[in-house]
Amino acid sequence: MKHSLPVLLVMIGALGLGIWGYLATHPSIPEAELLSVMMQSIWIPTAIMAIFTGALFASSGLLIQTTLDNDFASPSTIGIASGALLGAVLVRMLLPDATLYAVWLGAFSGAAFLSILVLLVSRLIGGGKLPVILIGMALGLGAGAIASIFLIYFEHQTDGLFIWGSGQVLQTSSSALEATALPMLALLFGSLLIIPKLSLFVLGDDHAKSLGLAVNRWRWLILFLAIAQASLATALVGMIGFVGLMAPHLARYLVQYSKQLGQSTRQQIASHTLFPHWLFTLVVGAMLVLFAEWCSRSLLFLGYRLPTGAFTALLGAPFFIMLLLHRNGRALAATESQSIGIKPLLKTRAGVTLSVLLALLIASIYYWLPQSSADEFFQGSHTWTQHRILLAGLAGFGLACAGTLLQTLFRNPMASPDISGVSATSVLVIACLLVLFPAANQLALSVASLIGAGMVVFLLSKGLKHQLSVSQVALIGITITAFAGTATHILLTFGSSTASVTLMWLTGTTYAASMDQLIPLISILIIAALAILPFLRDLDILPLGETIPGVLGIPVIKRNRWLLGVAALVTAVCVASVGAISFVGLLAPHCARLLGLYRHSHLLPAAGMTGAILLIWADGLGRTLLAPNEVAAGLVVSMLGSLYFLLLLLIGYRKHNDRIA
Repeated sequence: MKHSLPVLLVMIGALGLGIWGYLATHPSIPEAELLSVMMQSIWIPTAIMAIFTGALFASSGLLIQTTLDNDFASPSTIGIASGALLGAVLVRMLLPDATLYAVWLGAFSGAAFLSILVLLVSRLIGGGKLPVILIGMALGLGAGAIASIFLIYFEHQTDGLFIWGSGQVLQTSSSALEATALPMLALLFGSLLIIPKLSLFVLGDDHAKSLGLAVNRWRWLILFLAIAQASLATALVGMIGFVGLMAPHLARYLVQYSKQLGQSTRQQIASHTLFPHWLFTLVVGAMLVLFAEWCSRSLLFLGYRLPTGAFTALLGAPFFIMLLLHRNGRALAATESQSIGIKPLLKTRAGVTLSVLLALLIASIYYWLPQSSADEFFQGSHTWTQHRILLAGLAGFGLACAGTLLQTLFRNPMASPDISGVSATSVLVIACLLVLFPAANQLALSVASLIGAGMVVFLLSKGLKHQLSVSQVALIGITITAFAGTATHILLTFGSSTASVTLMWLTGTTYAASMDQLIPLISILIIAALAILPFLRDLDILPLGETIPGVLGIPVIKRNRWLLGVAALVTAVCVASVGAISFVGLLAPHCARLLGLYRHSHLLPAAGMTGAILLIWADGLGRTLLAPNEVAAGLVVSMLGSLYFLLLLLIGYRKHNDRIA
């Protein structure tokens, strides 16, 4: 501890300096009396709340990482934060006048349920550090999406919670701080009390058991303490993402710098060196949230106060990707299973399968078409619905084909426009364009979408050189999706003029269907099909690796870049037309392979027709299930796709572990 004391004092001094800077750089207020009221009622409570909640998130992250022996675990990555947000929103929706403690109870219940579900599912697939994070982030995104639906569709019951859902530390009085100061201190003190037990987890389960520790009992006890800490912080300030991930890692670097980890493992446990690590973690977490709140207040000159959680997410998402690409992350990914997939369920002739899919597509279109005569197909009162069906079919076809290309190019069954973050980033750039030019036409939206898709595809193309694992690609994509989603939600705070339009792209819908969207989409799909035709044979041999195509004289790098560009173009135009439709690009190619199709001359049209059928039915059900209210097609697909995503993980990893056994 004595070696860490100077560094710890410097950190505490830096935190004190940060508090002074936050309070001293407040907006200018000429009236002394008003300044005093603002200082006592807003800025001081806000600074204290930032410190407390930052410490709670950070402590929760350290407890989780240590007990699970997983450097990638945190409230943000195993579903705790999203579950807490969903639970708190449900309480506020059902009980608009609920007390703060009732909201905390709801947050705790949601966090406990989702995190336990994540751990149970990960145990079913045989464990693994990256798979549990993959499951946690996937379920977390689902819970966050459900919470967003409630915030959107029940705006009266959840009035004022939208920005809170993105993380809002700002306090308008000291009442919340006074009511929860004692519970926050008690939870932090609880962490202090269990540090000796927590330190034993550093040795591993077997050594801890040999020293008399009831590992399973203490693991669950510590996890519930971590859940209580994160859920209380979430109930108070909303989603402040990635603090629980970043703070323990940054604190560990500081401890290493102070030479404290230079001792042997037994010396560490004997001297409780986890205590300085815990202290450093609390200070770093407090500084991160205070800094994010400072940034939030500093941008008031724009006329809007951005959510505090937006800044931590913008810092945390790149930090998480850096961890995944770090040497330790790559080494861990190398041990993970690459064999995620399901064997074909049917083995029939390709022509028969394609004919059946075509018949199903025609039947789906006919079923959802309004009852009108054939000569009224493009005119009359039902024109809008007909356009929606055509748009859903074309967009589903395009997204499915783009997903097929990405899965083949990356030789990774988790690659798709939605899972890889391409769709979410396209929506982000579209939202930026709409903020600047609310009346932007369809061509401008398509160009903006292409820029967003191109940036992510360029980033992922680097993975072609390093052969990222299944888990790495999926986790990086989900992180990019979270990053882009957070940034998009930030733009929703810039007034209401573009908020409803941006929400349309966030949820994914055919509501704005028109010929202005259909004609460009049809044109791009035809051009993309012609661009892919010469490379169908190359796509068939690509799963064999890079060596054989090179021997055969195929320009691998040039070909990959061309096909990635085609996938990005198709995704961009589809997103510009219908928004971020999730899971179609993942689900449709898998369904086509389940039918026994592997040659891309058969696989691409089969996946495209499957995607078209899926999105047509999602759009039709969304229009009719809760009529006259409408559920966005993207939300309907997400419900089905998230279930398949979990099934894919369960069967793929389970099959791999059974094979090893």
